[in-house]
Amino acid sequence: MKKALVLSLAVVLGLGVASFAQTFSGTWSSDIVFDINTAVTPHVLNVSSLTSLFEADYAISGWTFGFNTFVSDVGLFDLNFDIGGSMGAFQFASFVDFDTATPAFEDWEVFGMVSIAGVDVYGAFALQEFASGVYGSGWSLGGHGVAGLVEMWGQVNFNLSGGITHYFYYYPDPEVLYGIFDYSTDWGTYYWCGTGQWYSGDWSVQTDSCVSTWSGFQFVAKAPLACLDLYVVTSFTCAGWGGITFGLNNINLGAGWFQLDDIDITFTPTTKIVSTDFTLTFGSAVCVTPYFDLNQVGLNVIDGITLRALLLKFEYNGITLKAGELFSDYAGFTKAGSLTTYALCAVPYADEFIGIWYSSDSCCGGSLGASFVTFFDGGATASTATGLFDMVLMVANVEIGIGSNFSVRTGLEVDPGTAGGISAISLGFTLSW
Repeated sequence: MKKALVLSLAVVLGLGVASFAQTFSGTWSSDIVFDINTAVTPHVLNVSSLTSLFEADYAISGWTFGFNTFVSDVGLFDLNFDIGGSMGAFQFASFVDFDTATPAFEDWEVFGMVSIAGVDVYGAFALQEFASGVYGSGWSLGGHGVAGLVEMWGQVNFNLSGGITHYFYYYPDPEVLYGIFDYSTDWGTYYWCGTGQWYSGDWSVQTDSCVSTWSGFQFVAKAPLACLDLYVVTSFTCAGWGGITFGLNNINLGAGWFQLDDIDITFTPTTKIVSTDFTLTFGSAVCVTPYFDLNQVGLNVIDGITLRALLLKFEYNGITLKAGELFSDYAGFTKAGSLTTYALCAVPYADEFIGIWYSSDSCCGGSLGASFVTFFDGGATASTATGLFDMVLMVANVEIGIGSNFSVRTGLEVDPGTAGGISAISLGFTLSW
């Protein structure tokens, strides 16, 4: 009888735990890059970079607890925790970041939102360390609502920048504004090749003070106007009124091959500024994508069309062929065969490339991916390349999935300007669960 009772309790407890719908997920990704020291004999491999990222999430009853570590060749350099979930009509999220190299606490951000009668009301708070070692704090309150075809955002800041204020600084187009909650809690640590730095967090304290004085207000409204999209943006700061901008988007001029992407009219207390952005609407020709720019002189004069770059892409039976030709303006091509406007993201001196990408199923339920890309100096930029056909770099990568949640990869870079030819060898893996 006692055994039966114990067994019954075990079954009940097991069903109860299962009903909480607990999940544990995450990834561990590591990559190490070697360069070859040809100054000594025999040649030796040196570690030029090491990156290891461990991310784990535990989800239970609508809440997710995250833990993330970041390791480089100098050791553990970042550690952060995040939590997010809902309680009734309220949604909450919080993020804490630590600099383990100093070591020091760096950043604490909190965000909450509630929907009341169709209006999203939200608030944010942040406490952050500045380069001087002094801490500062700030907070924001905002709202977002939709009334028929009209959509509006408003946010007041107290020594804090983020949310729609941050978004419209970098992406001044309300048509692609992210969801307030998703965008304002996008706290994942990431590396940006444009600056060569790691970043985390979404909110920024303005001054190293815990006295949260008012720093600004921004209001945005969007609505259709006949066949156009109209948006209005206005702001106030301690410097006074920031003016008001009336913008019209997606203006079809009836020309077919180009359109007026947007026209903005900005009024300040002393000025009126009109700006236009004409864009071409040429489609891809078979598998070739041209990148054209209109040569706009002043506000309303176009004196020509410039072809900036050409990209070719052709797919067949799991194989993708790509090629590119750069003419001007762009910083260059990335190692993945795409255009970039950031010099630190581009292959130096590469104005042309041709490459092949392959993908298929691997053994044991995994996948196989491989690529081989060669970059050339086409003469559009200065170069010191003296290799065959002015080759500046060859990049080869292979990644093999072993099962559905584990993959290993390796890569090789050949630079004719490097003694010995081989400039980098990389090894890495990704484990997910």
